[in-house]
Amino acid sequence: MMRALSTWFMCVAVAAGGLTIAVAMRTAAAASVIADPTPRLGILVPIGPRDYAVLIDALHDRQSIQDGPFTYQTGTISGVAVVLIIQPSDGDVVRSLGAQEMLRAFDVRALIYPGTSGAQLSKAEMGIGDIVLGAKTMNNSSYYISPSGAINPGQYDAVQPDVKHYGAIYADPKILGMLACAANHVAASTTLPGWLENAANDGHPGIFYFGAQGSSTIWSDNLAYTTAIRDVYHQVDEDGDWDSALVATLWNVPFIEVSVISDSIFAFPNDSHGVPRHPAGETPANALAQRLSDRIVLDLIARDGRRLLAGTYANSLVDPYSADAFTRPHDPQALLSTCQD
Repeated sequence: MMRALSTWFMCVAVAAGGLTIAVAMRTAAAASVIADPTPRLGILVPIGPRDYAVLIDALHDRQSIQDGPFTYQTGTISGVAVVLIIQPSDGDVVRSLGAQEMLRAFDVRALIYPGTSGAQLSKAEMGIGDIVLGAKTMNNSSYYISPSGAINPGQYDAVQPDVKHYGAIYADPKILGMLACAANHVAASTTLPGWLENAANDGHPGIFYFGAQGSSTIWSDNLAYTTAIRDVYHQVDEDGDWDSALVATLWNVPFIEVSVISDSIFAFPNDSHGVPRHPAGETPANALAQRLSDRIVLDLIARDGRRLLAGTYANSLVDPYSADAFTRPHDPQALLSTCQD
């Protein structure tokens, strides 16, 4: 009722000020989104690379809804109701703001982020096109550096022990199993181009089933710094969306992330930012990686979209996995036991 009254007063103010009626209509439209009762899966799409066709082409009955600065696309994918946002500018914070508004405006049952990321492991261990499932996402831009230069994660932990801290966020194991099945299916049917120098030497993407992802806005080509951070957080890639995972956790909505490696300073040390130079006429590595990530999400929705809508799942601040899961990230353990193919 309060939102309806505020919208009415906004319309009156617009009319009194002589502004266009379109502004009032946009305000009313934004307010009406709040009452959308349809259970949906939410999809966060990074602004770059600007290669959105895989997801947009799969979206049926598409409608565009403006809610403040954010534009949402609703519709269905494989018969499952979804809402999708392409973030309006770059950065994890902007993407998480779009996630926050999505969760406020729609009945989102799970929040999905398909993205790309940079390798934090050696060329022998990880290559361009490898798939990282977000089992654990960390905020590795928040740390304390001691006078000796030692890095300690969680800069506030020691000085505010009575405050709840959101450090590592873990995916629901049941959802990670669904994502593992989708990733395994897509990887088996994917052959990477030879110029990406596939780490497995078989042309197929490798899968890190228990991916520990670090979230930071720093893109570092400094191997000493990268190694120092990795030694503290033990992440395998550098672009986990901890901000959006935190938003989802606060709203008690499960967060699902898959990243495909698009650059590696370890594999391509002579190329700026570790981005391999693609041959003329070939699709760049970041677009190849994003398309692969998107395909995994489409496979996940086709397989388990209805289960995600109907089930009860949650992120965790306590590690729910086996003691050695993150030391053997290539080992799916029991994650593939429920796959249907």
